[in-house]
Amino acid sequence: MKTQSQVGAVGAALLLTVASQVFYITVVSGSANEMLRPLTWFTELFAFAAVLILALSLSVRRPGQSVLWAAIAVSGMLNLLQVGMGLSMFAPAMEAGESEPQLFATVLAGAFFLYFLAKLILGAAALGVGVSLARKGSGWGKGLGVLTAIAGFGAIVLNLLAMMDAKAWTLPAGGAGTAATALLALTLLWAERSLSEA
Repeated sequence: MKTQSQVGAVGAALLLTVASQVFYITVVSGSANEMLRPLTWFTELFAFAAVLILALSLSVRRPGQSVLWAAIAVSGMLNLLQVGMGLSMFAPAMEAGESEPQLFATVLAGAFFLYFLAKLILGAAALGVGVSLARKGSGWGKGLGVLTAIAGFGAIVLNLLAMMDAKAWTLPAGGAGTAATALLALTLLWAERSLSEA
């Protein structure tokens, strides 16, 4: 696979994670359908696995951008861990709630901490990519770069706050992280298109 195709594939996989998170919040969280939750989480799981594998490959194939792709890969790995915790640990921890009332809260807090850290790292990647595109791009590309950089900075700040106080900052941190992820994905897809047209 050509490197520009891999860049586009990472962007597409990140967009899939954004779509699944929006679907989870708007549909799954209020639904009585027992199958929607694991189906959504497994979709995220495989999308994050694709992000991890493709970004690791790009960190080797594009040594000049190795830090960027390593950061995206690490965020994918952290998200794999937090989704895996949700799929494998949430149900047993809830069942043990009567005898160990703090167990589920502990597992949930651990999963959210990884979630916030992953969003913070993706925010840093979005900030770097956005600044680069804003400097070198033109027209729509420059505007997209500015928006991506702003969203990335917001994701860094809000997710750092959420790591220190999840109760107060979960919703704004999650929203900022999701926005930064979406804009980073669009920026990568823009870059892939620009490379293919060159």
